[in-house]
Amino acid sequence: MISAGTPLLPDVVRAYPFSWGSGFVWPSETGENEKNLAYARAVLEACLPRDVLALPEPPEEPVVWDCEDDGYPGWAGVRAVLRERMPYARHVTAERMAGAKAECARQGIVTTDFEEVWVRRITAWIAEQTLHWCGLVVDDEEALTPWLMDLAELYAQRGMAAEKAVWALRCTKAVPESRAALTRLAAYRGLPDGIREQIVHELRS
Repeated sequence: MISAGTPLLPDVVRAYPFSWGSGFVWPSETGENEKNLAYARAVLEACLPRDVLALPEPPEEPVVWDCEDDGYPGWAGVRAVLRERMPYARHVTAERMAGAKAECARQGIVTTDFEEVWVRRITAWIAEQTLHWCGLVVDDEEALTPWLMDLAELYAQRGMAAEKAVWALRCTKAVPESRAALTRLAAYRGLPDGIREQIVHELRS
């Protein structure tokens, strides 16, 4: 059931059935059938940004054991507020976002461009987990070819879920389309150095 309110995500993404509380992760027991693969493709197509992002999304997760109580990035506090108010993608509405913004402001958290930033960030987390499921869990590489490889390359180039996109390509590197995409990305200067190094290492192995 789609939540009432002004939607901030495309319909296909609003139908995303996996909760934010579980990290938007596709359960491992999700069937690798035609319906689920078609839905994964539709989600990735809908989440893909039209242009290269000014800053990569989503932000890197803090390492828990390396963080003091005051060492977590400010966005982690915002995420906690949003996750409680928007447990599923269908709950990402203008009204709930406005309520979350007001709550963050009360907590003294900077809320500049709040809706724009957090809609993009939520979209990136959903894209990450969809790429992860396709690349790591799905065994039928033929069913993923060539659409996953094409989309993963675009995600990496546009700065959204780039690490998971490259991971999906690395997991399917036996497929010629994946190796070709990795080869192109190895020469793409827009990627963070760490990700490019992973690609180069993968191509040499």
